[in-house]
Amino acid sequence: MPARKNWYKDAYRRAVVDMHIPDWDEGFLAKFDAGRYAQALVEAKAQSIVAYAQSHVGLFNYPTKVGRQHAGWKGRDGFGEILARCHDKGIAVVAYTSLIFDRWAADNHPDWRMAGADGKPLGAGGRHGLVCPNSPYRDYVRRFAEEVGSRYDVEGVRFDMTFWPGLCFCAHCAKRFDEEVGGEIPRTIDWTDARWVAFQHARERWLAEFAAVATDAVRRTRPGASVEHQASTYPLNWQFGVTEALVPHNDFLQGDFYGDALQGSFVRKLLETLTPNRPFGFETSVKLDLKDHTALKSEPLLETKASAAVADAAAFIFIDGIDPAGTLDPRPYARMGRVFGRLTPYYPEIGGERVRDVGIYYSTASKFNLSVGPRPVGQPDTSDAHTEAAMQAARRLLGAHIPFGVVNKAGLRDLDGLKVLILPCVNMMGEDELAPIADWVRRGGSLYASGGTSLLDTSGTLRGDFGLADVFGVSLRRADWSPRDHYLAPTAQGRAHFGDFDAMYPAFTSGHVHQVAAHPGAEVLATTSLPWPTTDPTRFASIHSNPPWQTTERPEVVSHRFGRGRVVYCASVLEVVPALAPTFLSLLRSLSGGYRVEAEAPECVEVTLFHQPDRHRYVFGLVNFQPAPPNIPVDGIEVVLRLGGPVRSIRSLAGGPPLAFRERDGAVVFAAPRLETLALFAVETS
Repeated sequence: MPARKNWYKDAYRRAVVDMHIPDWDEGFLAKFDAGRYAQALVEAKAQSIVAYAQSHVGLFNYPTKVGRQHAGWKGRDGFGEILARCHDKGIAVVAYTSLIFDRWAADNHPDWRMAGADGKPLGAGGRHGLVCPNSPYRDYVRRFAEEVGSRYDVEGVRFDMTFWPGLCFCAHCAKRFDEEVGGEIPRTIDWTDARWVAFQHARERWLAEFAAVATDAVRRTRPGASVEHQASTYPLNWQFGVTEALVPHNDFLQGDFYGDALQGSFVRKLLETLTPNRPFGFETSVKLDLKDHTALKSEPLLETKASAAVADAAAFIFIDGIDPAGTLDPRPYARMGRVFGRLTPYYPEIGGERVRDVGIYYSTASKFNLSVGPRPVGQPDTSDAHTEAAMQAARRLLGAHIPFGVVNKAGLRDLDGLKVLILPCVNMMGEDELAPIADWVRRGGSLYASGGTSLLDTSGTLRGDFGLADVFGVSLRRADWSPRDHYLAPTAQGRAHFGDFDAMYPAFTSGHVHQVAAHPGAEVLATTSLPWPTTDPTRFASIHSNPPWQTTERPEVVSHRFGRGRVVYCASVLEVVPALAPTFLSLLRSLSGGYRVEAEAPECVEVTLFHQPDRHRYVFGLVNFQPAPPNIPVDGIEVVLRLGGPVRSIRSLAGGPPLAFRERDGAVVFAAPRLETLALFAVETS
């Protein structure tokens, strides 16, 4: 079978077989059988495989002329055997190579190694060898990428680990920084210091340029092959150096994640908005943990994760690890074969454009925390206030069954489908972000913003006021990122949003709060109340807590009209406070005027909605993702859809007769059948 161009567009069932095996023992890979390898994938019903041409240990699984082949092959072309046997079975093959994490290169070229601020190699003494993309290693990558591309008729190439595992102060980085910026690399992490921010931007730029070297080598030598770089790092903190600048060097995005339902839902929507082509890929290990070589995730858990990917119109990829001897545990493949077998009928039905009433703005330039202040480079803080706020906003929306998406910088050009845009503690914003947001609100959009959003420009300069001050309806009196116990006290105008909380018994938070002044005409919905004012730990108002003591007139939550639009600004980060989840949702509803989807269901049920205009329908999804599958079935889910036009029929994509529905106040209402894990419905329109 010759390699297929654009193979990924209809390959929703994918696999990865990790093969990071060294060669210091002659038994390693000695029992490998490419036929059994391919047959295992057939049993798993996998349409593609990420097969290892090279790995973290830096050894090649074919006779290379660039690096060193794994000794266990004894000259055999193991990768070529995998390619041939998988193509015989109709399985697309993506060649895996590891970048930056390369033990052989680090051991054999010490001058390529990353170095910490103390001059010592990063990762020394551990399993991994870390090499710098600014060193001559860059040319080595170009040569082996060209070798793979010119030699093998693969469907694609995956470059893993395209990120900075730490801060590098090697001679190559120091020289390049001096040439491009001037002077030494700063030794203090300070997000309000222009030189530190210039170094971070340089790291991001250097990484994207390095990715381009690898991508371009494949595109020159194997033009029909897809190229991807590991995409799990987009939502990770600043130290990884991954931003949208990496996206153009991919044909699609695919990343591995190991978290809960919230993480999966958020990152799928992030990858969806970033990926150059769809479907993007969501992957996770079939084993309980990457460190655990034998224990499998339960079949219900794997099916729930794969079902959530189906509901988000994503490919699902399972990761297994080969035994050091080269054999494969048959259990994961049988298990995934059953899972994929049950989900296969859904794949031809999914796709389209996500219907999103709420958008969460995610800035890859803002993945840091200003609350910690300046720190030495040897003790970096990798907490991330922006990502935390974005994910907690997603948690609230998921629990309330509100259809949402993630918006990135490029997406600011088209916000017209949104009812509300959320700016969750967006630390750093440029004029090219502020202008389209302000214009959209002026024309009638609704905005929620929190914390220090728009206070820093992209050079790290603290603005004298919010970049969106006119939009927010507030001006900065004093920026204060220090986390402190305080309370949000609702005013008479804001009381309806705060449930049981009132001015006497306000809502507690321990986060930061900026001091702001409301503009004329803005409506203050909550003010700041403070606890007993002392720094002496022996003097307190109550031994277990810090009760409210001092009321203030400082505005904390403000509602404002800007042009034809409406805005709610919170000087703290209200969306991360669990007790204020109902308040956050109430404020959003006041901005939205209602949503196109409503569902009476437990919080563990997520709703999705995709529009397929070419098929004259919407696909509505329900995913039951409980903390410990197997999921307890959910009965009695009532769904309300406001699609702006008549509905002809609603039918389950699992089969059966059309569902009964009724109209109510311009909406369509129907009862979903018992929900086990996944239910998709075709909502036919005229």
